[in-house]
Amino acid sequence: MKTGSRHAHRDFTIACAAAVLLTTAFAVWIGLRIDGVQVTEAVDDFGEAAAALIAAVACAAAAFRHKGRMRLSWALLGSGAVAWAIGEGIWSYIEVIRGQQVPFPSLADAGYLAAVPFVVAGIAVFPGRHRTASRAAFLLDGAIIAGALLLISWSTVLGTLYRASSGQTLSAVLGLAYPISDIAIAVTALLLLNRTGRSIRLPLLLVVAGLFANLLSDSAFAYLTTKKTYGPAQLIDTGWIAGYLLIGLGAVFAMLAPKSGLKSDDQPPGRWSLALPYLPVTIAAAVTVVKNVSGSPDMFLFWGMMGVAGLVLGRQFIVLWDNVTLNQKLETQAAALRDTETNFRSLVQNSGDVVVLADAEGTMRFLSTSIDRFFAYTPTELVGQPFSELLHPADRPIFDSGVQKALTASAHPISVSCRVRHKLGSWTHCEITITNMLHQSTLQALVLNIRDVTDRKEMEERLAHVAAYDPVTSLPNRMTFRTEADAALERSQPGRGMAVLALDIDDFKVVNDALGQRAGDDLLGMIGGRLSKLVRPGDVVARIGADEFGVLMTMVVHEEQPLRLAERIFEHFRAPFRVEEREVVLRLSLGIAVQTRPEDTAETLMRNADIALNSAKAGGKGRWVRYAPEQHATVSDRMELEVDLAHALDRHQLVLHYQPAIRIADGAIVGFEAFVRWSHPRRGMVSPADFIPLADETGLIVPLQRWVLNQACADGRQWQLGYPSASGLTMSGNVSQRGPTAPRARTDSGGDTEGEGDHGSLDRAASTWRETRLR
Repeated sequence: MKTGSRHAHRDFTIACAAAVLLTTAFAVWIGLRIDGVQVTEAVDDFGEAAAALIAAVACAAAAFRHKGRMRLSWALLGSGAVAWAIGEGIWSYIEVIRGQQVPFPSLADAGYLAAVPFVVAGIAVFPGRHRTASRAAFLLDGAIIAGALLLISWSTVLGTLYRASSGQTLSAVLGLAYPISDIAIAVTALLLLNRTGRSIRLPLLLVVAGLFANLLSDSAFAYLTTKKTYGPAQLIDTGWIAGYLLIGLGAVFAMLAPKSGLKSDDQPPGRWSLALPYLPVTIAAAVTVVKNVSGSPDMFLFWGMMGVAGLVLGRQFIVLWDNVTLNQKLETQAAALRDTETNFRSLVQNSGDVVVLADAEGTMRFLSTSIDRFFAYTPTELVGQPFSELLHPADRPIFDSGVQKALTASAHPISVSCRVRHKLGSWTHCEITITNMLHQSTLQALVLNIRDVTDRKEMEERLAHVAAYDPVTSLPNRMTFRTEADAALERSQPGRGMAVLALDIDDFKVVNDALGQRAGDDLLGMIGGRLSKLVRPGDVVARIGADEFGVLMTMVVHEEQPLRLAERIFEHFRAPFRVEEREVVLRLSLGIAVQTRPEDTAETLMRNADIALNSAKAGGKGRWVRYAPEQHATVSDRMELEVDLAHALDRHQLVLHYQPAIRIADGAIVGFEAFVRWSHPRRGMVSPADFIPLADETGLIVPLQRWVLNQACADGRQWQLGYPSASGLTMSGNVSQRGPTAPRARTDSGGDTEGEGDHGSLDRAASTWRETRLR
């Protein structure tokens, strides 16, 4: 953003330098008449047309750059420059190309005068302030300025033109049209300057300066033409060059400046703009006095001055009227403000919050009466004292930080939580909202809204306790246990690690079934209490599952420390618990995980402790096991095997092997027994001892043995059909207690093979399946 601004400033400076050089070179050429009169005349005419076209192009670029009224204004100014360039082109054609003296009036005057309405309209629609003076005052200002300028022009040019124009009506009209149109342009420009914001005043000032340069050249041209003394290549023509280059500079500035920098503002006009209408009046009065005193009286000047004086009096009357109206409005607003202040004071005094006004240093200047209800202070006894003296020493830095934020964020509320001292010495939890109103003339203070949030604070603490602690045992829950483990890991030092013990009450469901849920909850509370007495100060005991507890040893120097704690826990848990007048003896399974690597995390240690706990339960319960890395490998392998088993049926990885049943008397085959095998793509042929117990535990045994029954019966049926002499063969196999019973097996098997024979031997084969526990 700053780089773009620097580039725009550089480009505008280059444009200004180019305009100065062109104007100076033109004036020198015209003044010295370099290369003779004819060449100088051509440079004069074509130079003026080129300056007008440069202004037109710059105005078109500025119009393209902006939108709305700004675009329309520059478009109209550019159109005026084009019209003037056309008039100058006609002038140049007659004077330079045809070599004739341009008559007055001529067709070129149509182009010159056509530019006037475009320029007046362009200046009139230029964006001004949103709020302006009254319409009557605005019109009177225009009339006063126009009248004064008309009198000045009459005394210098118009009067001479009027008196020298007898018998030449068209010439006189056109001769008067130039200065009158210039007066209209000047009045419009001056009035717009009076109501234009400062941010967009520079481009307009450049345009107005260019128009005034054109005004001087137009007036001199009209005067010299009427006197028939205007000749080719006059030095006064430099005014048109400078004028249109100034207009072009204004357009260039509007084109280069950022749009945000050319927005109108609502600032009131300065003092010089208030005196603007009276400056030309003063000059006109001085000219009138000089003309009427030094020579024969000029009645037009005299009566014109009287008319302008009357307009000035009317303008002053409007000012007085506006002042009276404004005073009435101010009185009404003051009364409304007093009522509002009274209502506001009543609202503040009866608010449920305590309102304090303090200066930037925190010194109290005002306190609402509600401070008596909350803190037992009177509203006046604390005035002049620092507000921080009421705060708890530990909370003062928090309040000071909030004040600094409020000072940098004007009118943006900043909330902090602090404890405020009661007059009796107790502390009250409060929420303090700090609002910086130092910039407002009505307050000029920091507004402190103090709200008692003791009830909310207690509720938040209760909710936080419920979220962090187990309601049955009042011990930390699993989430809090993990948080404490993370904190212990952060505090750990080389040579001093930590350990996690996971405990599970063996067969705790029996206690719940025998004594009830309430007794079970009471027993869990006793277990938590007994564990808490066994650990060191700083260690953590938590309930991390239904009947599972965790112990966090925050500092382990020797690896034997967790083992000794486990032995101590087992020793103390041999003593029975007394629940509802009954003694209950509990058995524990315990897993131990010790931090061995710096990269170990709380989640890793808790997982390892659970793995060790499961290993202890699998080894017969009532024992403790320390975690070893191979345990994790076993668990991972089991999980992978379970996933593969779930897809084994769909991927046709299961096969049946058959063992014949032979009658001893004659050695004849009377049947077969089916055995399932798993052909794993990576592990090879997996033994039933490895996957049958896993399938039984996970419930996959049901679809597995249904497939075995169907496939075995289908194979047996094929053998019966292929060997009719062996129609008495039987098929047998082992069935899990979780699987279907024999009748269910007959139903499933019969449905799969029905229609393949009419002997009913498949049902006989299925009925011989033995329902035993698979091993």
